[in-house]
Amino acid sequence: MWKLIYQYFLFACVILSVSTIWYESPFQKAILIGTWVVFFADYMVFLYLSKDRFQYIKKHPFDLIALIPLDSIFQSAKLIRLYRLWRIKTITKRFSNPIIGKAMGMSPQTWFLTSFVFVIVSTFPFYFYEPVVDSFQDAAIWSFGSLLFVGRFSVEPTAFVSKIVIVVLTIVGILLHALIVRTVFHYVDQLRRNWSSKDDQSKEA
Repeated sequence: MWKLIYQYFLFACVILSVSTIWYESPFQKAILIGTWVVFFADYMVFLYLSKDRFQYIKKHPFDLIALIPLDSIFQSAKLIRLYRLWRIKTITKRFSNPIIGKAMGMSPQTWFLTSFVFVIVSTFPFYFYEPVVDSFQDAAIWSFGSLLFVGRFSVEPTAFVSKIVIVVLTIVGILLHALIVRTVFHYVDQLRRNWSSKDDQSKEA
C-alpha cells in the first residue's frame, strides 16, 4: 500500500518537473528544488540499503551526476536550460522505474503502438489551439518530433492545453527512450551470456 502511494508520489513529481519546462509559474523554483530533494533522498536511501554501494554507484552514474547542482556553475542560460532538461529526464527515468518495469513485460509493438496513439491524439489540440500550426500534417510532425526529441522540437507551445499535451508527450518520449535503451542492453547481455556459455561448452569438449 505505502509502496504504491510512494510510486504515485514520485510520478507526480515527474509531472510537476516536466511541466516546468513549458509552464512558467511562481512555484517553478520550489518545484525544481523540491523534486531534487526527493530525488536526493531516494538515491541516498537506495545507496544506503544496497549490499554493494560501489556497484550501485557504477550502475547509476547519471543519477549521481544529476544530484550535482551544475546549473549554478554554468554562466550561459542555454547551458543551464539544457542541463536542467537532462536532469529532469534522468529524474523521470528513475521515478518511472515501476512503469518501465511493467512495460518491459510488454512487446515492443505495444510500446510503439501506444506511442503512435499518443501522437495521433495530440495532433488535434496542436492543430486547433496553436496559431503557428497550419495543417494536420504540421501538427502530426510537431507531435512526432516532440515525442522523438523529448519535447524539444521546432517551436514552443503557447496554448495551455498544448502545454499539457506536450508534458504528456515529453514523459512518454522519455519512457520510450528508456525502454529502448533497456531492451538493447538486455539483448546485448543475452548475446554475451550465450557466447560465454558456448565458449564454456567448447572448452569442456
